[in-house]
Amino acid sequence: MHKFIEMLSVIFIITVILTKKLVMATEQCSKYQFKSPFYPGESCEDIYNKNPESHEWSGYYWITNGPSRVYCGMTYTGSSCEDIYNNNPETGDMSGYYHINQSQWTFCNMTEIAVASGDVLSTCAGMGGGWRRIVNIDVSTRGNCPSGWRKGTYSGVSFCRVVSDSDSTCSSTNFSTNGTSYQRVCGRARGYQKGWSVAFAFSPQTIDYYVDGLSITHGNPRQHIWTFANGLFDDSHDFNCPCAGSAYSSPPFVGTNYYCESGANDNIRNDSAYYFNDPLWDGSGCITSNCCDNPTQPWFYRELNGTTTDDIEARICRGARFSTGSVLIDQLELYIQ
Repeated sequence: MHKFIEMLSVIFIITVILTKKLVMATEQCSKYQFKSPFYPGESCEDIYNKNPESHEWSGYYWITNGPSRVYCGMTYTGSSCEDIYNNNPETGDMSGYYHINQSQWTFCNMTEIAVASGDVLSTCAGMGGGWRRIVNIDVSTRGNCPSGWRKGTYSGVSFCRVVSDSDSTCSSTNFSTNGTSYQRVCGRARGYQKGWSVAFAFSPQTIDYYVDGLSITHGNPRQHIWTFANGLFDDSHDFNCPCAGSAYSSPPFVGTNYYCESGANDNIRNDSAYYFNDPLWDGSGCITSNCCDNPTQPWFYRELNGTTTDDIEARICRGARFSTGSVLIDQLELYIQ
């Protein structure tokens, strides 16, 4: 009898422990909303469309053939990311995928405070939450270049480049805003220098052709948003960047709305060199200039003169033949609000 009572006591203790663990696990599951093992899908939209009951559960879901988990705002909708953010304060720390006007699914950066330089999910939100991402290119991880750009690979590094090998050329790609009204643009780009590059050393300078680098514009005729220029050396060489003391200034329609950097710091022109060791516009590696002094780099922020629904155009431009030099893009991320 004594042994039987001891056995019951052990069973009781084990039951209490397991019950507590189950309660804790249930609370944690409820808190973080890891519901997706029951609702696998290729995207938030896919899960939403296939599982009507998921419409009542916003939370983190596991996505097949994708990132480990993403936040899906199943219970929210609005005319824009900003609209959802403003009308639902609880989304302020929930960056993820939301459906706009109950149909268009898009990534929304909802984080209100910038917490770390280079944090993809929070840097733009230092200007306030509710940003809609319209492009996220990372050739090294996703492998593809958008239509209008040409993919290249050298020494194991992949990138996007101009389509033509001839001189004085630009290659353009457009990113749809799906009719979203916006007045602010935030984003970043990363690239590499091949051979020689002259930044703003063009004459005449028109918005259609004015830089060795990446031009971000909207509308027709084009209106400038931001420029990522590529100079020859990281010093005061005449063909270098205005922020490095160059004799060439940025055109009036650009003003100070640009980043400029060189990947070369040895003052030796080498047309065949690929300067992969010093990425462009990342806010570091400006050896002898102040071109990396902006504390917001690699991110930029631009407020336009008024609201618009224009698609955004990104153009890689190159003054010389590809054999003597080019600008290579491997990352581009843009948000609108």
